[in-house]
Amino acid sequence: MQDLDSTIVAVATPAGRGGVGCVRVSGPSAEEIGRRLFRPAAAGRPRVGGRPRFGSFLARDGSPLDHGYLVLFPPGASFTGEPVAELWAHGSPAVLAELVEAAVAEGARPAGPGEFTYRALRHGRLDLARAEAVRDLVAARTLYQARVALAQAEGALSRRLAPLRESLEEWIARGEAAVEFVEESETHLAPGQLGRGIAALLAACDELLRGFEAGRLVRDGAALVVAGLPNAGKSSLFNALLSRDRAIVAEAAGTTRDTLEEQLDLGGVPVRLIDTAGLREASDRVESEGVRRAELARREADLILMVLDASRPLDPLEVAALGRAGDEPERERTVWVLNKCDLRAVARVPAEAGALRVSALTGAGLDGLRAELRDRLLGRGPLEPPVLTDTRHALALRQARAALERGAEAASGAFSEELLLEDLREAMRHLGEITGEFGTEQLYDRIFSTFCIGK
Repeated sequence: MQDLDSTIVAVATPAGRGGVGCVRVSGPSAEEIGRRLFRPAAAGRPRVGGRPRFGSFLARDGSPLDHGYLVLFPPGASFTGEPVAELWAHGSPAVLAELVEAAVAEGARPAGPGEFTYRALRHGRLDLARAEAVRDLVAARTLYQARVALAQAEGALSRRLAPLRESLEEWIARGEAAVEFVEESETHLAPGQLGRGIAALLAACDELLRGFEAGRLVRDGAALVVAGLPNAGKSSLFNALLSRDRAIVAEAAGTTRDTLEEQLDLGGVPVRLIDTAGLREASDRVESEGVRRAELARREADLILMVLDASRPLDPLEVAALGRAGDEPERERTVWVLNKCDLRAVARVPAEAGALRVSALTGAGLDGLRAELRDRLLGRGPLEPPVLTDTRHALALRQARAALERGAEAASGAFSEELLLEDLREAMRHLGEITGEFGTEQLYDRIFSTFCIGK
């Protein structure tokens, strides 16, 4: 991705057929290539920065291929920060592929994954955190997820980091002045002043990190496993949460013999909903594998939806599980549900289990269950849109915090000011890794390789 002098081309709209498709050309020759592949319907040349012009697009042999609009962007108004031509044709994969090949024949080269956004970064149109948010916005699976990604693409994280970085820069500058001009009294720091400054920086790091777990779930999604004994209504509840029949439901116990996964929008959180085989003693190898996979999914889940059948007495395995519920480490991620509450209640569940009464058949209690699941994932009370959502950002911030802690220890002990300053500089480097000021080409290659081609 280091070659910024070439002109690149790619289809910028999703793969497959559509009413409209876009081919984007970016780089020094973008305007010239766009004009060569376009024949305007009316007199006059398409103008850079002017309105879209209607006309015909030309194939490699110069013959008309399709009709549509050509848009020419000047560097100051384009996404990449360089000359850009966009060819808006019909969304035929064959037409778009031919337009890409025609642009390549005119001197462009196929763009790599994320190369348009990479160029926007290198031309100062956005920083690295905002570039990653563009990728997250493209990949968003829920409306809330998209809104969080958009806020970050517009600089929400960068704005929150700016005061932290500015304060750190000030303390580094004052510390360097105190070391450089040791004989000048006006450069000296009052006792405890630097320690208090570092404490404020640590508090700012902690505030950002506190929202990371919720932010991670919003960005990456959560795994929710539906578990329980056979015939408790797990698959019926699975279907009810999805609002469609996805899992096979039958009166015979043990219908589900493998894990079944679907995507669920749980109040804006993308959830991987997993139906599992009933927890039981297996009678054959196939059942044994299903039970093993169910147990593995349960161990790795963010939340476990443990389904009980309200219409029958509790099984000894369920009684034992309820008895362990107050002691097991997973109790905070287990939600107990009494299903079939539309039938005569027989099961007796301890009040401390907090089991929710629902009916997968009638839908009773499902809204309350969805609210409880979301609260368990993101916490109760009003939810502020998370600012920190990316694991890479959280790791860099934790590394910056660790460097600040070492600096605080140095400031309170008999360490030299040079060592203290090195800790502060290290913290600054880690913060700069988030926004790209201290990024390397290896880091850029790793991040932008996760983008789609055309973005």
